[in-house]
Amino acid sequence: MMKNQEFIIDNCQVTAILTGNLQGELAAGIRETMLTYIADGYCNFNVNLTKVNTINSTGLGMLVNIQKRALQQGGNISLEGLQGTVKAAFDRTRLSKAFTILECKPFADKP
Repeated sequence: MMKNQEFIIDNCQVTAILTGNLQGELAAGIRETMLTYIADGYCNFNVNLTKVNTINSTGLGMLVNIQKRALQQGGNISLEGLQGTVKAAFDRTRLSKAFTILECKPFADKP
């Protein structure tokens, strides 16, 4: 169920590159994986949602839960790559105000 999800540890930050539909069992599996990282002492997360097609309340709740746990440990969670229906879900629920959201820079911006 967790195929195509990538977790990269760089120094003390975990980058999660998520793929697919962030709901149900997939969201639960990602939550468990990220809670394991928190238990192991990692508390800074960068979550890339570029490859996520859809997200529902389970997926949103999972990210809120991870953010709460990370903050309790003195860490943070930032999101990047919000687009389309995923961005709309964050805007609609006002969660885009609750998270640090990094803009993915388009390649055309290079001089």
